[in-house]
Amino acid sequence: MKKILYILSAAICLLTSCEKEKSLADKLVGDWHCSAASTDAEIYATFTAEKTFVLYQQVGEGAFRVYNGTYEFTVQSEGDVQATLTGTYNDGKAWGAVYQVSGMSDNAMTLTAEGISETYEKITGGIPEDVLKSAVTVVKSEGTDEKPFL
Repeated sequence: MKKILYILSAAICLLTSCEKEKSLADKLVGDWHCSAASTDAEIYATFTAEKTFVLYQQVGEGAFRVYNGTYEFTVQSEGDVQATLTGTYNDGKAWGAVYQVSGMSDNAMTLTAEGISETYEKITGGIPEDVLKSAVTVVKSEGTDEKPFL
């Protein structure tokens, strides 16, 4: 009887300690907030498993503007986090840059392009309700007074 209990205990320990770590692509999925914008802006972004994104940005005191589209997340190395993030807005225009992804964890990542790095923190509970209520959807990513940050 002791042998059976020992074997069951060992099996349970092995099964519970073998959880697979999330891939970088899985870590990207969710809602993010830019906590260190290089300009006077507040940025939220949602990335889905279906490779779509929604970008909410507010420059100064204006309304949040909403941009939609698709993204590509290319991982060169999981170990030391070598990945790039690119995208296309719904109007067919590509993002302004290719972003190098670094420092990615379950809760944070840094996006760097053209010498500027921005830190994003994952948020739980979704994009804040006040952001969603005040947001204005932008149909075209160019030709507006404010350009999207991605």
